[in-house]
Amino acid sequence: MSRYDNLTNEQYGLLFDVRRSVRYHDRRRSFYEQCHHVTNVLTILMSGSVLFDLAKDGKTAWWLILMGVFAALFAAADMVIGYAKQAGIHAALRERFAELEIKMLSGSADESVWLDYQRERLFIEKDEPPIYKALDGLCRNELLIAEGYSKRENPEDFAEVGFFEKLTSNLYQWPNLDVTRGHSEVKAA
Repeated sequence: MSRYDNLTNEQYGLLFDVRRSVRYHDRRRSFYEQCHHVTNVLTILMSGSVLFDLAKDGKTAWWLILMGVFAALFAAADMVIGYAKQAGIHAALRERFAELEIKMLSGSADESVWLDYQRERLFIEKDEPPIYKALDGLCRNELLIAEGYSKRENPEDFAEVGFFEKLTSNLYQWPNLDVTRGHSEVKAA
């Protein structure tokens, strides 16, 4: 007996989508936090190298000047994109989706209650920035495996995300990537 036997396929689909959103925003938050930390470390190291070399003999090597320029570019990107702010946005969205998941799992299977869950999900989604489709597909695949699906036995349910799309899943939105394959057929395993 499955732990989802009391849910309709539509209810399970909603729960699945909410869980995927939790994973998605957790990955986005992590990506922006890593960008912020790497930028800070590189900026400090590169700027320090240039200052140390200037203090040494007053003449700076061309490659150290170039490193200083890169440090300035990294710092400018962090200021413009706002890695810490973006991480905060995704952390808040993750929290809202996680709270909805808890409500769904602790609530009743009554159809009117699930309409409220659907409405709440839509309210959360209206605050979401544009979705990175390759990353969304990777989160879908990860959740399918966690739910007991096998890529070997159910390949039609898994999103096809190529190597390059995986590599750039947090950097580019891949507007033409179709990660909805098998979406409506996902049922409780």
